[in-house]
Amino acid sequence: MFQPKLIITDLDGTALKNDKTISKATVEAFTQCRNSGIPSAIATARYLGGAMPFAKALHAKYQILTDGTLVYEKGSLIYSNAMNVETTNAIIKELQKYHCTTHIAIPTAKRLYRYPRNSIKGKNDCCFSLENPFPYPGNKIVAELPDESIADKIAQKCQCCKLRYRGENRYAFYNKTAGKLDAIRYLTQRTGISLNDILVFGDDQNDIEMITHCGYGVAMGNAAEEVKAAANEVTDSNENDGIAKVLSRFFP
Repeated sequence: MFQPKLIITDLDGTALKNDKTISKATVEAFTQCRNSGIPSAIATARYLGGAMPFAKALHAKYQILTDGTLVYEKGSLIYSNAMNVETTNAIIKELQKYHCTTHIAIPTAKRLYRYPRNSIKGKNDCCFSLENPFPYPGNKIVAELPDESIADKIAQKCQCCKLRYRGENRYAFYNKTAGKLDAIRYLTQRTGISLNDILVFGDDQNDIEMITHCGYGVAMGNAAEEVKAAANEVTDSNENDGIAKVLSRFFP
């Protein structure tokens, strides 16, 4: 019988309910994992400021953030897979043509940089003027675009990866070698835990690689159909304690 040595979960649509809270059953399940000596990690599109409260609630020792381009251990940066400054600015330049608000994640900030400066500032965002070239390597750039073909052209022109978030017109651009699976592979090197000994949970397209390549991949009941097809098991939805129902089998 498969027995995990590391538990990794996505947040939105997976560990989080639709109201962006974590159920008591899910917290208790991860507490039981910790008490059994099994470490856990989150793997999310979120950046540090938006992820750490949930990581703490789930006792997640590792935080795989911004779609796998950043990895933290207990809140301290241990791995970064960023685009170079030239690619970062090339993407920003292309996005400027469509007058869209652009969010840029970098490893030295707990919050996102936001362009343009006169856009509405969210509580977790920093504003940055791009009158001069952006001075940092970008781990991930997120923008809302009217059509996916535009995002495809930008990704092809700038030689980067593109990801569309399910049910939205938001697109992420990041390094071709980056992703949640790349980050997990880094953790296997750091911890000595094999991919075959990792249990993962996810619901969206950016979870497919880790669900496919890790030892046991679980899709949520609310997951996209292609995610379900890639998984070893489909559990209940994020609204109905799908994660807790699986973990209770491994850690009764």
